Amino acid sequence: MAPNRERARRDSARRQQILDTALELFATRAYEDISVDDVCDHAGVAHGLISYYFGGKRGLFAEAVRQAWNELLEYERPREDEQDAVERIHGFVRRHFEYVAEHPHRFTTLMRTGHADREVYDIVLGARGEALAELQLSLGCPVNPPAQLRAALHGWMGYLDNMTLDWALHRDLDLDAVTDMCVQALIGAVRASAGNRYAPEVELATLSRIAAVPTLVTTPRRP
Repeated sequence: MAPNRERARRDSARRQQILDTALELFATRAYEDISVDDVCDHAGVAHGLISYYFGGKRGLFAEAVRQAWNELLEYERPREDEQDAVERIHGFVRRHFEYVAEHPHRFTTLMRTGHADREVYDIVLGARGEALAELQLSLGCPVNPPAQLRAALHGWMGYLDNMTLDWALHRDLDLDAVTDMCVQALIGAVRASAGNRYAPEVELATLSRIAAVPTLVTTPRRP
């Protein structure tokens, strides 16, 4: 292998090693509690490499968030054998939870962006926009949906985030159950955006009866 290519390969491997380490650290501790020295010590690399590759801790965090979002988005994309909206939506939601199960540190990092600067905020907005566009495509929505439908889809994305946080914490619902709950919520949100209204007093009474009965399908919590 030519010297330049070998150097490039080593640089790429070191850079990825730093990113993987940062993703784990940022998932377990607050951004402010992690120093450049912490990342370098855990990654086993020279302390100047974070500045060299990322321009500092802020740049490293931004790149870690970008990588985590890109991995999640790529994993969620429809598969070739998913031919209709039902298969694509169920596949999208199920793979979302599969990814979190396989990469809990990465998902936690994605959710820890409250302190983020403009660069990180733009990364998150772009990734959410891409996920929403994929969802709209699977549903057959127009590129620019009506205001009510747009709001419903955005709201459901927030619901999915919070469902995922709860599931990642407790892990007492199996994949089929949590997938079905999220798909049902999406159906309800889209129906509401179309003006399908229900009598509030009847629905709230029904909800109260359902919420009082522990009938959810659960699985034993993992040790």
